[in-house]
Amino acid sequence: MSASRGLEGPLSKWTNIVQGWQYRWFVLDKESGLLSYYTSKEKMMKGSRRGCLRLRGAVIGIDDEDDSTFTISCDNKTFNFQARDHEERDSWIGALEDTIEHHVQPMKHLSGEGQSAGIVSQQEIDQSLCEATGYHKLLIDQVQGLETRLDGLTTHLGQVACLYYFYCFVCSKL
Repeated sequence: MSASRGLEGPLSKWTNIVQGWQYRWFVLDKESGLLSYYTSKEKMMKGSRRGCLRLRGAVIGIDDEDDSTFTISCDNKTFNFQARDHEERDSWIGALEDTIEHHVQPMKHLSGEGQSAGIVSQQEIDQSLCEATGYHKLLIDQVQGLETRLDGLTTHLGQVACLYYFYCFVCSKL
């Protein structure tokens, strides 16, 4: 765990697509306020991100009946997570809450709590730059994913066109 990362490790995430828990490798970056996830640690090492949650303004929920699960509500969505046990869950919740609080502080400052409203410190600029860098990386990943899908569709379209022309050629000879 580095200074910019709050926590890193495995969790299960509930997915509605398969209606079940899916293993994922999570990386919490405290400076950018992003919780990124990957299908495996190996995919994380390759930079192949599966998804990302922006934690600014997020709310953490816990289940009193299951001591290994918790939720993160952000951007009008709720995500369900499952740790191996309550100690691991508590570690994640603590790190997530620290990250969320870290990103509330500049908002308090800008709203007039503490120093003069409207004055932005270098630290706040650096934090915003860090967050923008995280979003930039996320957009790059998404564009690369779209390019890969487009390449696959282009290849498929080329194959279909070849078959069509071959079919037209065969039909014209009949």
